[in-house]
Amino acid sequence: MSGGLPLVGLVASVRIQASLLLPVSLVSCVPAYVWGPHRLDLTASVAVALLLFATTFSALLKARRPWYETRLAQMTPPPPTAELVARDQTFDLFSRGLTKPLLLVLLIGLALSYATGMPAGMLLAGLAAAMLRQSRCLAAEEKRLGGRIVCLHTPVHVTADDPNGPAYRRARFWIVREVT
Repeated sequence: MSGGLPLVGLVASVRIQASLLLPVSLVSCVPAYVWGPHRLDLTASVAVALLLFATTFSALLKARRPWYETRLAQMTPPPPTAELVARDQTFDLFSRGLTKPLLLVLLIGLALSYATGMPAGMLLAGLAAAMLRQSRCLAAEEKRLGGRIVCLHTPVHVTADDPNGPAYRRARFWIVREVT
């Protein structure tokens, strides 16, 4: 990239992040079921897992719907300084940036599950599942609009001197219509 605003497909962005987070969060729950000093019985552990999953799943869907609707209603073509990240490079872009945070999530989840017997990773599994559900709605919106919805690729850690900082905070969506 040459330094313009890096734009990625919104549907791909949501799906990639969720598909990376879901297995990590589920694996982090293993100690709650297999070993650990404070393991709950299976019924209680499954009940806690379902409660944690359902709470975050429903909360995210409810909270993000108006957020998405506002941004979808304000879409325009992307600015001329923007650079569209190729579809085949999107996964690599996200997976490289999320490696350390996902490893941290895994380690913290494993430690919490082992120490408390609670499948704490189910909170993030609910989040990932809600993201996958939202991606279906966003894909349907893309189809209805006849274009690709794109957003800024925001780095995991944004420095204070990043010239794109204000753009990252606005979290705008743009529409790119495919010319045939």
